[in-house]
Amino acid sequence: MKKIAFFVEGQTEQIFVSELLKQLFSSHKIVIKTHEMRKLHHNISIESFIADIPKEYFVMIYDCGTDGKVKSDILDNCQKLQESGYNCIIGLQDFFNPKRKKKGITVQQLKKGLNFDLEQVLPTEIFLAVQEIEAWIIAEEKHYETILPHFPIENINTIAGINIQTGNSEEISHPALVLDNIYKAGGRASGYSKNEYVVKDIVSRLDFENLYLCVRNRNNSLNELLTCLDGLIP
Repeated sequence: MKKIAFFVEGQTEQIFVSELLKQLFSSHKIVIKTHEMRKLHHNISIESFIADIPKEYFVMIYDCGTDGKVKSDILDNCQKLQESGYNCIIGLQDFFNPKRKKKGITVQQLKKGLNFDLEQVLPTEIFLAVQEIEAWIIAEEKHYETILPHFPIENINTIAGINIQTGNSEEISHPALVLDNIYKAGGRASGYSKNEYVVKDIVSRLDFENLYLCVRNRNNSLNELLTCLDGLIP
């Protein structure tokens, strides 16, 4: 059984990654568990999985609570994970941060910094969602039909500032805000927020086949993560 540890920025990423793995590994026997890191000390729960029915994959998703803790939590716990039989570690966080923008930090600079000096006790890589994971949601055009069935795609493109079916949603500076504006303009009064119920509802409506086959071709950060996951499937 292959054991994978995911360290993600927050609840939104945890929900998205969990559903992505269920869809991507649907033809395999997989168990996915989640663990919210403690606010102060970020202790993690190292789990091994034993079941009567053999599983091919066991994935533990650790919600770090903030992007500033993804790398440090990985470094603090990679040795424990290796000793517990894990095969690899994957990190995921957003690029969007007003302080980074003010300092002029680029995507490539941050990616280089996050992956610099990672202890390779286990194969480890941290990925960025540029600018936010909501950029991937904006670009998945098919889910709008279930939320805003009478809202023209042209209106969505106007609010997004790009043609979401052909353009690169990484160019949107604050995707979560833009997604909120799209939903409200289309008649969803509650708009979009990072509330757990809202995120689960939105993620459940995404067409993951479209994300995998099409959206990745116009969003490099999504493609990088999917390419990594492709490498885990025989």
